[in-house]
Amino acid sequence: MGRQQLVTAATMFVLVAVLVAATTWGWSALVAPVPAVDVVSEDPSPTCATERVRAGQKIRSAQVKVSVFNSSNRSGLAGTTLDVLVERGFQAGDVGNAPEDVKVRRVAVWSTVENDVRARLVARQFGKDVKVLFSDVDLGVGVDVIVGDGFRGLSRAPNKLTVKDPVKVCIPVEPAAPLA
Repeated sequence: MGRQQLVTAATMFVLVAVLVAATTWGWSALVAPVPAVDVVSEDPSPTCATERVRAGQKIRSAQVKVSVFNSSNRSGLAGTTLDVLVERGFQAGDVGNAPEDVKVRRVAVWSTVENDVRARLVARQFGKDVKVLFSDVDLGVGVDVIVGDGFRGLSRAPNKLTVKDPVKVCIPVEPAAPLA
């Protein structure tokens, strides 16, 4: 055997040994039990701070969280509608499809709170004729909006309303930076 053949054989042996070692390590890592993670925060940080808005003060779009659900045959309608609401200053909530039994022609605004000024502010974004419906079904966080096949877009609307009765709103809190 010549010197060139000896070097080639040694190189191949080392490469095969590395391949076998890597395969063995990879397989053992794949089938190993997942380690338990016992990270429990003693004091979970709040996601929002409750703020009271008194009668006569204004509630702003930044103080309202909105979830949008699609009841139409148009794919992505809920997401694009939520994007426009966020551009108008509203907080993004959930997005998804409306339940099968919920049929909406154009747009519906639901709230689990009667006479909800936050829901009225959201409803105004879709036109003056859009009413807020009280519902004991809460589809997502905040005010629920359901868009249907007849929905064509948002209307020009204010981004704040005067509050007649005191209301509590949840203002998002930035998460604290992790301690190093």
